[in-house]
Formats: sequence, C-alpha cells, structure tokens
Amino acid sequence: MIKGLYAIVDNAFSPKYSHVELAHLVLLGGCKLLQLRMKSTASLWSREVYDTAKKIMELKKKFEFTFIINDYIDVAGEVGADGVHVGPNDAPVAEARKRLGKDFIIGYSSSGGINLGLAAERNSADYIAFGAIFPTKAKGPNHPVQGLERLKELCRKASRPVVAIGGINKTNIDSVLACGVSSIAMIRGITEAPDIAAETKWYVEKCRQY
Repeated sequence: MIKGLYAIVDNAFSPKYSHVELAHLVLLGGCKLLQLRMKSTASLWSREVYDTAKKIMELKKKFEFTFIINDYIDVAGEVGADGVHVGPNDAPVAEARKRLGKDFIIGYSSSGGINLGLAAERNSADYIAFGAIFPTKAKGPNHPVQGLERLKELCRKASRPVVAIGGINKTNIDSVLACGVSSIAMIRGITEAPDIAAETKWYVEKCRQY
C-alpha cells in the first residue's frame, strides 16, 4: 500500500549505519513502507543488493511493511519483495511488469515533468514518485525542481498514488501534504537525524493527519 511515510533506506549520507540497520530503525519508528536504494554499476542484478535485500526481508518476521527495491528488477523478484522502483534510466515499466507479473508493485520516478509520470501510469505503473519538490543534496544541484504547483497538478490528473520526494522537511511538509499526495518519500530528512526511530515516528504521525 503506497500511503503515508515512504522511507528510502540509503546510507550514502549516513555511512555509520548499514542499509539493514537503517531499515530496522525506520521500522522501529513505525514506518510501513520502505525502499532499499543502493546505487551501483549493475542494472538488473547485484550480489550486494541481493544479500542486503534478503536481510531486510528477514525483518518481515517482526514488522509488517511493504518492501520496495530501487532499480534491481531481478533482485526484487528473487527475494520476494513487494515491489520495484524504476526511473527514466532504468528498465521500462512495461518490461518490469512483464518480468515480475501483475501483482507486483511497480513505481516510477518522474523527474522529467508531469507528462512522463502520466505516461508511466498508462504503462501500468502503480505509483508515481514526483520531484524534486524542493532543492535537495540527495539529487545534486542540477536535478530538476518541480515545485508545489506542478505537484498539485499531477495529483489532480493522476489516478494512481503520487509520492512526493525531494527536500521535504518539518518546515515544509504540511504544504506538500496539502497538495493531495498519497505519500511522502524521505532519505536525508530521516537518516541524518540523531534519533532515526524518533524522527521517523514524527513523520509517520504527521502523514496520518492528512
């Protein structure tokens, strides 16, 4: 289910933690939706991603959550994850659907504007991740900034859940949630916090208010 806080587990900005440790901490904070994000040169399969994903899958014995894997279609299928997340530079949504089947959750990153997101929806994407809403170090200075007005427009036009991402924090989250999004995706806003579980809990409860 794509709703509420969408925690992206990526230790690029928090190297003192492993991806599995970060996953455990956000789950302790009550997050029910998380994505494993490990960037490498591989395209569809990676031993490192596979091993990490298997360990996160073990956390399902203790926590109830939806587990999405970024990029690695074959890893997602092999470990039995709930879904995969792809973007313009990854395998197309249609290919992911063909490889993984109709019941698999497939998300699409639309950083190129509203039309790309709506096209992905027509190609059977289950949700659209849209951003960056605000400037963010996680994507770098040249990443497109979409802003709140475009986010509102996409939420009006899309029939599938819209996930807002990019530069979201405690000072601006209300303005993002008010646009009608289904979910808020966060990386640094959570993983750089002194107490990750407590920070996660704050955002989980904030999202529930909308």
